[in-house]
Amino acid sequence: MKIIVNGKETIINDNARNLLEALRDVGIEIPNLCYLSETSIYGACRMCIVEVDGQLMTSCSIKPYEGMNVKTHTPEIYEMRRGILELLFASHNRDCTTCERNGNCKLQKYAEEFGIRKVRFDKLDKSNIIDYSSIIIRDNSKCILCGDCVRVCDEVQSIGAIDFAFRGFEAQVMPAFGEELANTNCVLCGQCVAHCPTGALTFRNDIQKVYKAMEEGKYIIGMMAPAVRASIQEELGLENDVVTAGRIVNFLKSIGFNKVFDVAFAADLVAYEEAHEFKERLEKGEKLPQFTSCCPGWVKFAEHNYPEFLENLSSVKSPQQALGSIIKRYYAKEIGIDPEDIYLVSIMPCTAKKFEAEREELSGEVDVVITTKELSQIIRSSGFNLKDIPPVPFDRPYGLSSQSGLSFGKTGGVFSSVLNVLEDELEVESVKTEELEKGIRITTVKTKNGKSITGVVVFGLGNTRKVIDKIKEGNLKVDIVEVMACDFGCIGGGGQPYPNDTRVRTKRSKILSEVVGIDVLISPTENYHMLSLYEKYLKEPLSHIAHEVLHTTYKNRKRINNGDIEILPLPIEKEKKTTVKVCLGTSCYSKGSYEILSELIKLANEEEWAKDLEIKGTFCLENCGKSPNVVVNDKIVSEANIEKIKEVLKEDVKKG
Repeated sequence: MKIIVNGKETIINDNARNLLEALRDVGIEIPNLCYLSETSIYGACRMCIVEVDGQLMTSCSIKPYEGMNVKTHTPEIYEMRRGILELLFASHNRDCTTCERNGNCKLQKYAEEFGIRKVRFDKLDKSNIIDYSSIIIRDNSKCILCGDCVRVCDEVQSIGAIDFAFRGFEAQVMPAFGEELANTNCVLCGQCVAHCPTGALTFRNDIQKVYKAMEEGKYIIGMMAPAVRASIQEELGLENDVVTAGRIVNFLKSIGFNKVFDVAFAADLVAYEEAHEFKERLEKGEKLPQFTSCCPGWVKFAEHNYPEFLENLSSVKSPQQALGSIIKRYYAKEIGIDPEDIYLVSIMPCTAKKFEAEREELSGEVDVVITTKELSQIIRSSGFNLKDIPPVPFDRPYGLSSQSGLSFGKTGGVFSSVLNVLEDELEVESVKTEELEKGIRITTVKTKNGKSITGVVVFGLGNTRKVIDKIKEGNLKVDIVEVMACDFGCIGGGGQPYPNDTRVRTKRSKILSEVVGIDVLISPTENYHMLSLYEKYLKEPLSHIAHEVLHTTYKNRKRINNGDIEILPLPIEKEKKTTVKVCLGTSCYSKGSYEILSELIKLANEEEWAKDLEIKGTFCLENCGKSPNVVVNDKIVSEANIEKIKEVLKEDVKKG
């Protein structure tokens, strides 16, 4: 459609979500501090104001229309935006020199662009709540209440670990009841960090641990994930440099690393093992659909929300942990070094990988995880210009990978790698893929013997919840599901450089595809060094030793212990007839569950037919949206009242 922009007729995309995006598409970037294309429109910061047909309004919340007359930059607009910034600075912690976002902060960027050198308003200090309990660090003195973190956590990831609390000047973003983040259902995906425009949300920096290990004379081994090489170019001015990985290898060796391996090698190993695990499950018809387990954010999400599906997760470790196991168990012997003297540094795009390395089941395999951002800091502080460092290959034997292994860095990589491994054994005849919606793709594989295998590739935990709920309801029949917690997969991880939005992730995906395309090996089955591991040590996929080295276990992390409280137990000599459990969790309690409990006790004491009721209190049935909830034997009665429960009980008594 045609609109008038700053006095000039301009053709814009008539499918644009709003005026802000339409103007961006024609090269006019409207300042904003709270706009995320992936979430609902919030309009909190007011920085994106423009003049439309003589009236000032926010460009994020208006749809363009034919003939619209827009002015994006007038003296009035300039002064208003400048005033908004000064008001933000009046209550903002302006200690930029020690801020994680120094040099890459939207607020700092706009202060420079609008020439703000003095704030006219008195400094008002907010309560300085800093939460170091988790890998993700919260500093509320730097929060501008843009809501980006709240919306991405709730709307994109469907977790809602944080939200707004209090009102007016006292408003803050925090977990419920001011709890520490470590005690919530946060999965450490880091998407809140990725979208925070200031330094209010960051992640734990572990660079000092690397230098300490060097000082102690440890044998330092680095291992780098595929997605790192597709994004560090943004930070270091290496646009379109297909040998960035080789330059980083040379750099790391120059500062004291003894060896540098490629995590894509371990991705080949994981794909090979996981493919055979999938084949075995298909043949037995057990534990299907199989869910991939490479993404620690997704694994923790499943442990919190879907513990009933933990047996469906592939038990194969992630490439990070698999390579850690191989290095500490076998490579240490081959080079004659005590595993205790090896310090393994994993370089990842992901904040949840820090948590994964510290899990009880995996502790000691990887010593420290640093993100792409941290690697960039090491390079910058060293004074090296990466452009001038000649590339060298990853060290052998764990430096060779296939296109499949490299593709783990973006969504769909794990599933396609499993298919590549099984292609000959399954005798694949055709592969058809369709996109159900953004972030969810379904693939149907037909084999020559007439069988069909269905796989789903999903990114984003909100999308994952949709897929699992469809599977639970029986509306989606599927054999294998690849899950990546972050949009676009690992290239959108919480440890990646800023900005980390959809536009940038799309570009990274293209870069990684180009890097994948120049690899001479196609499938993990062509990786000689990976296959040699099986010959020398692991024997065959799914062998006893392979399970010992490459597989792991998971745990139920539901936030509330579902232990029951005996309230009206049956006498020991009585045969148990009917058990009634009343949820006493916060939501159910607030909607009358205690009153229901009182009425049930009265019923059991007064009514002859109810004498044999066993009554218990329980906590959280994960059905808060339909509270109060009561369980009669194994049946959940939602939105319960005493009459509803009596009906179910009488039916149970009749059957009894």
